[in-house]
Amino acid sequence: MSSNYREGLVKALIKFYEGGIEAHRMNIQVLLGSHVGLAEHGDIIETLDAEIEKMSSLEDKLEVLKKYFT
Repeated sequence: MSSNYREGLVKALIKFYEGGIEAHRMNIQVLLGSHVGLAEHGDIIETLDAEIEKMSSLEDKLEVLKKYFT
């Protein structure tokens, strides 16, 4: 595998993880700041916890990727 191809894949993964983190961060902000968002979710704590779990997983993946592959 060429170096440019490898670098491109690593950069794409970094952007993918960063985009997912930002999406979940915004979901959490909406849920915390909107009464409409709260009304749509029966158990807001579980919904927030699920968003934080997804965000945490992406942050862990991003950290590993940067530590070992950049």
